[in-house]
Formats: sequence, C-alpha cells, structure tokens
Amino acid sequence: MYPIPWSGGVHNPGFYNSSWVLRRNAVLYPSPGTAAAGVNKSVPGPPALFEDLQFPATNSSIHGPRGASQLNIAITGWMRPQEICANPQFIVDGTTRTDICQGSLADCWFLSVVACLSLNKHVMKQVLPPDQGFGEGYTGRFRFKFWQYGQWIEVVVDDRLPTNNKKLQFLYSKDNNEFWSPLLEKAYAKLKGCYMSLYLGYPLEAMVDLTGGAPESFQINEMPKDLWKFLRKLLQKNSIVCCAKPGPMGVVNEQGIVTWHAYSVTGVDQVQLKTSRVELVRVRNPWGRVEWNGAWSDGSAEWSQVTDKNLPQFAHLEDGEFWMSIQDFKKNFVNVEICHLSLDQLSNPDGKLKPWVQMMYEGRWVRGFSAGGSLAYKDKYYWMNPQFKLTLFEEDDDPDDPEVTCTFLVVLMQKHRWQMGINLLCVGLDIFKGDPTKAYLTYEDLQKATPVLSTKQHENRSQIMMRGSLPPGHYVIIPSTAYPNGEGEFLLRVFTEKGNSAVPAERNTSSTENPQIPTAVPPCLLPSAAESRELFDKFCGTDEAISALELQKLLAEILQKAGLNEKWGEFGLDTCKSLISLTDRHGFGKMGFEGFSDLWSKICQWTRVFSQFDKNGSGTMDSQEMFSALQAAGFQVDEFLMQLIGLRYTDPDLTFSYVNFICCLTRLDTMIRAFKIMDKFGTGVVNINYKEWLQMTMYS
Repeated sequence: MYPIPWSGGVHNPGFYNSSWVLRRNAVLYPSPGTAAAGVNKSVPGPPALFEDLQFPATNSSIHGPRGASQLNIAITGWMRPQEICANPQFIVDGTTRTDICQGSLADCWFLSVVACLSLNKHVMKQVLPPDQGFGEGYTGRFRFKFWQYGQWIEVVVDDRLPTNNKKLQFLYSKDNNEFWSPLLEKAYAKLKGCYMSLYLGYPLEAMVDLTGGAPESFQINEMPKDLWKFLRKLLQKNSIVCCAKPGPMGVVNEQGIVTWHAYSVTGVDQVQLKTSRVELVRVRNPWGRVEWNGAWSDGSAEWSQVTDKNLPQFAHLEDGEFWMSIQDFKKNFVNVEICHLSLDQLSNPDGKLKPWVQMMYEGRWVRGFSAGGSLAYKDKYYWMNPQFKLTLFEEDDDPDDPEVTCTFLVVLMQKHRWQMGINLLCVGLDIFKGDPTKAYLTYEDLQKATPVLSTKQHENRSQIMMRGSLPPGHYVIIPSTAYPNGEGEFLLRVFTEKGNSAVPAERNTSSTENPQIPTAVPPCLLPSAAESRELFDKFCGTDEAISALELQKLLAEILQKAGLNEKWGEFGLDTCKSLISLTDRHGFGKMGFEGFSDLWSKICQWTRVFSQFDKNGSGTMDSQEMFSALQAAGFQVDEFLMQLIGLRYTDPDLTFSYVNFICCLTRLDTMIRAFKIMDKFGTGVVNINYKEWLQMTMYS
C-alpha cells in the first residue's frame, strides 16, 4: 500500500537540480568531529561564532535554491538563541514530547515522530550527541546524527534560527528558553535540502532517518482484529506508532480530530468499570493543542465510572495529549505507520522490552549479471537476482497464538538514488522454501518453485517492507526489480522476534552440482598439439618467439581452418597483447614455444567447455551459461568476482563471446598461479611491495 503524505502531499524529489544534489551531499559528515570543506567556522568580530555557509541564513535555506515555495511564511530575521531569550539552554529537564510544538511549517509528520522518539532516551542520545550547549565552550555550532543507508552520519548546523518578530517561526518548545528541538528541525531540513522539503511528508521517512528502524504502513481495516493487543505489543517493543485521519487538510471535526494530520500513539492502558474493562489508547497532537473531546477525553463523564484505584495516573496528561477508547481510535484514524526498533537501537538494562533482532546486508542489481527482474521473467532471467538464506528455528513467544510460527520483517531499501537525482526503481520481494543442502536456488529449482510469500506488487518507493510468519525452517529471500537490467544498490534488513539468521546465498564453485568437462573433443574443432607446433614455427621469428601481431595471425589461421572465425569472431591485437602479457614473465613482449604450448593446452580445454555450454550454438554464452562454464573449468570464484567478470568481459548485448571467454579464463588462471607462487607458506595471504604491485597490475 502506498502511504499517503500526511498534512497534504509530499515534496517532489525532482524539485532539486543536480547542483543542489551535490550541495546536499557536501553537508553530510561521516564521523563525529569531521568538518566539511567550505564551512567557515568563524566570522570576523567578537564573538567568533560558527556560521554554516553550506546552509546559510538566507532564503535559499527556507525555500531551496530556486526560491519557489508553497509556503507563505514571513521571516523577519535569523536569530541566535541568546538574541531570543536571556538564558538559552539546549535541553531543559530532559527531552520530552512536550518540547515539540508545531510552528508555521506543516511538518507534523516529522514532529509526531520526534514526540514518540522523546520517550526513547537511548535513541535520543544517538540523535542528539552529548556535551553540547550554551555554556562553557559554546561556539554556535551544534551536531546531530541521522541514520542513512545503514550508518549514522553527522550533520552540523549553526544556531541561527528563522524568526518573526523575535519569535521562532517553526518548531519550538513549551519552555521558551529550550532549543534542542528547533535546532534538530534545522539539521533535518539541512539533510533534506531546505525547510521547504519538510513541508508535507511521510512519518515513515522520519522514523527511519531518526532511528534506523524498520518501517511498516497499515490501514486500520488491514490491522489485526485485536488492535489494542497489537498496539500494546508494539509499544512493549518500543516501536514508534503514528496515525492520521484522511480528509481535507487541517480541518478539525466536531470531536476535535484534525484531518490529514499526524498524531503519535504514546501508550495503551485499561480501566475497570463496574461490569467491564475498557481498553484505552493515549494519543498526542504535536500541535500541543486541539484535543479529542469525545468519550474518555479530559474531564469527560466516563472517568467518573472508573473503579480503579490507580485512576490518578490517567490524569497526568500534557496539553495536546488525550485518551480515547480503542473503538473510537478505529473510527477516527485510518492510516497507521509504525517503526520497529531492534536490540542495537534500544537500551534494555532490565530486560522488560522485547525488541527485534536485526540482520543487515548490502547488495546490488547489476545489468546482465544480478538484475533478473520480477517473477514475470522466471523462465529467462529471474534466477540471476541476489539471494539471501533465511533460517527460522526459534518460534515466537506469543501465548495468544497456538500456531508454531516465527514472525519476521524484511525491509528492502534503495540506496543513494534520491540524493543522486536518479528515479527510484520498482522493487519487490519474494520468499521461497529453501533447501539446507544447497548453497542457493538454481535456475532449475526456481522453475519448479512457487513463492510462499511475495509483496503484492513492485513499487517505486525508497523502501518496501514485508511482514511474514512462517513455520521454522529454511527459506530464501529474493529482492528484485520489476524489469530485468534495472541497476541499483540496495540494503536488505531482516528483523526477527528471536535469534534466527539470514545470510547472503552466494553462487560459488563448491556446489556439488557442478557440471563436468566433457572428455571427448568435438572433431575438427582445433588443431592437435603437433599441428600447433607447426603453426608456431610458421609464425615465429628467428628468436623462436612470437609477438602479439604474430599470435593474432596464428589464431586467425586456426579459426579459419576450423571454419569458426565467422561464428566465434577474431582475436584482436589488444587481446593478443593481453594474452602475451599474462604469460610473459620477463617483460619482452613475446611468447616462446613453452609459454605458447602451455597456453594452447588450456585454450583447447576451455574451448571444449565453451562448446559444451554454448547450448544453442550461437557462438556466445549468456550469464547463466557462464556460471556453469566457469564451474566446469574448475575456477572457484565468489559472486562479487563473477559480477566483476560480467562487467569486464561481456559485450554490449551482455553475452560472453568466445574470445572474451578465453581472455577471461587466461587472466583468472594466470592471477591464481601468480598468487600461489607468492604465497610461499600457503597461508592464503601474500606480501607485495609497491614496485611489485605496479609491475603486476600494469603489465597484465
């Protein structure tokens, strides 16, 4: 389901041109304390306070570089906190949800997440690095951290904030001398490009950026029937939960609910009446005002019927926060967005929380190699997609569920495309039953298999999520693009309720299913060893060696006599230079008969392999055939090396020609033998100096 942007539409990533994309990248700091190039830490005159030239106190930081905006906002000046109040503080009495009051920027989708996040002190410490403030050592420079594609990056801002008549124009705290929340909003605006980019958006986006958690989106009618228990379980895991009601933007209905406005779910509880118990949900409006006025609202008649002795605990609500029954919650909210947190994102010293266990892997779809498209291309390319083995062996601890199952979440995130100004790919997920005896699912396996779970459709979103519950066992996750050859990087994360496992399933030559090299040489394919000696003598010079040009003529005559030159192509001069360099240990640029004989025996062997796996007789091999051919030739390569081989040795139509196949295997064989010679003690590690490195890499 597509989440609908809350508080209206979402900003268009195409709003930024390429120069702005480069500027955005420049503001990210990979490690704490790293200064960005082009940022002036001080300006002339006392006091020398930091000014962020990457995100200046100008109109461009409000509306973006083009200056166009839907925001009708009056900014009369950019002021530092000490110009706004007498005793500014970074944090006053901790970070609380009441520190988030919405200003004139329609970014409640972001503020609702920050309000929930304020309840999670461990994550807040990650987002707000300590030892910052307006006391000793104050420089006007503040640091914040956001989660981007698997790592926390630092964003630095100065403390000049947009104001109108000396009052903060955007986010503010109920304590007028507290500034962590407006400075966090500024840092997030810098991360996204400008304040305008926070005007309307998805809570899910902010959830992930601020926590690194797993996003999930529901409509109320799609959620479990026992919604109250489901929400309780989410909050027990310290998940962030936001909700909204569709309708005209910003309209307050008769019961005080603002339509198309993001709210935070901050708690659940029950109260005892004389004859029944009522399940309640605590909700917060980030505006800090405009509350629910129906049943169980502040001061409503329903509270007088409660018999619980702990009733006072329900009365301590801040402005903008209210209770409502689970039934009214279902009636008044339609969209629910959740961010699940893992153990490494939470502090859980007493063990009361039940967080998820997270596994994270990076991968790529590469044209012609690992971008096989969706199941619609199952008969051709689907097998090429990356695979991840999911092992579920510990069932859930859920007394309300009699089935023996393991619950998990799979999150697929596209990397870097938004910052680079590249359109998102349409992506999806499939999960198949796995075989513990196999390293991965082969083309033949996938022809017979049907997914046990799949996303409903491929979607062009920055990240998609699949929730599943399967019996203990072995499974294979396959992320894919909608169409073959869609290139891109991705981050795959798997969240399980217990310590199950997920690892990449690499294609390699250790498989027991490796095809064997045929023992019979096809007749009239290549000349015999004796005939090759005659050809060598024909083309070599008086020095009993052949040059690259002479090797080219020799190979051309061989292929012509065998009637294969039209089908298999010709060895170019550069190719022949490469073949000689790989066997020339003395740097003369020539090949003696000993080297030629060794090379020729291998070419004959590899030609038999090529002939076997060029099954359709086209004179070329596709990626699937190349996988099998390399295994049959005895080369043990991992999947990443196979990817590099595909990038280096395929023709524009993504096939391997005979000539490129021979060159590829010659290079592999030579580099492996060179490594073994240098690995004198068989440790699997070699030491090489600078000169040796250059000699090896330049002449090969």
